[in-house]
Amino acid sequence: MKTPDSLSVRSRAMNETEQKIRLGIGCAAAASAIFAPLNYTWKGVLTAIAADGILTGIYRFCPVRRLLVH
Repeated sequence: MKTPDSLSVRSRAMNETEQKIRLGIGCAAAASAIFAPLNYTWKGVLTAIAADGILTGIYRFCPVRRLLVH
């Protein structure tokens, strides 16, 4: 029995361009959180954005997209 394309993990995997964009945004947010003279609230927000961008870029899988597609 063949799995439908809508249920395939590969169909939800991001392409190379999206991966590079996510890694770039994550790295920029991490650098801003480290070096920008911001209060701790904004540093926390930037750290969360950095973690999301870097981890989804490395693993090429976004759990939020999976929730939105289904």
